[in-house]
Amino acid sequence: MLDARSLLRAMNGIHEEDIIMAENRYFEAKHTKRFKTKRIVTLALAAALILSLSIVAYAVSAVNGPKAAEKVALEELQKWKEMGIISEELNVSGEATRVVEIKERTGSEYWYGRLFTHSYDVRWYGKDSKYFVNLGVDTITGKIKSATFEARADDTDEVVREIPALVDPTLPEEERGPEVYYFYQNYDDIFPADLTVDECCTMLAEYWGFTGYRLADTVDEAYYNAHWSAVEGGSLLKDMPTDNYYLTVFFEGDQEGVPMYLQLDQFPGRVCFTLGTGHLIG
Repeated sequence: MLDARSLLRAMNGIHEEDIIMAENRYFEAKHTKRFKTKRIVTLALAAALILSLSIVAYAVSAVNGPKAAEKVALEELQKWKEMGIISEELNVSGEATRVVEIKERTGSEYWYGRLFTHSYDVRWYGKDSKYFVNLGVDTITGKIKSATFEARADDTDEVVREIPALVDPTLPEEERGPEVYYFYQNYDDIFPADLTVDECCTMLAEYWGFTGYRLADTVDEAYYNAHWSAVEGGSLLKDMPTDNYYLTVFFEGDQEGVPMYLQLDQFPGRVCFTLGTGHLIG
């Protein structure tokens, strides 16, 4: 858990040194009698004012319920569009389909030393929707900390591979489903087609407030039983491997030794881009 002063700094930029200075001078005056009572009271009131202003800022910034989470999620999604992390054409329509509260998890429940803070998962999806969007919004910072975007392919998108489907011949024909699965590479529906891995990570570092990043090889013996090399930073994001692969990224200034990730997937008729601060696999 963040201590009170660190929380105040994170919320509104009021440094804890300001409070500490006021406190030190207050107690110094109290013990040495070198300050007049009026001066002591002034310093004490200054410290109290800083705290009260911080509390107000916290109350304004906090995501305090499902409706607030949906509003903030849309605002942050727009920021990602303006930054160029995702495509301008990626839109969600209407109210969120579902908003799920995620409680804070600590102790044995957190992964790789990462503290999962209190958040809301805000989701938009529908049978006829082009996009499926799932945004994890932190309740303290109001920032998106994880995201999943899926985009259905259009008739204009080119098929990049196809796989015969397993069809049960004993079923009535109307119940057999597709005979062929078609796969596409319509990632430009989610993020700009010319976006490189380095550009994406640079913008994410800026958004999350980190000072830099490094791409790392991924060793995943527990789940995939595989070892992947990191892609080149100058390569296009859309060209990352999609079969049982995710790119590990370490951001400078984050919790020490905690990896983040970027992952692309292809499913019949749609593609998926997942990123964030809490990969389920690690």
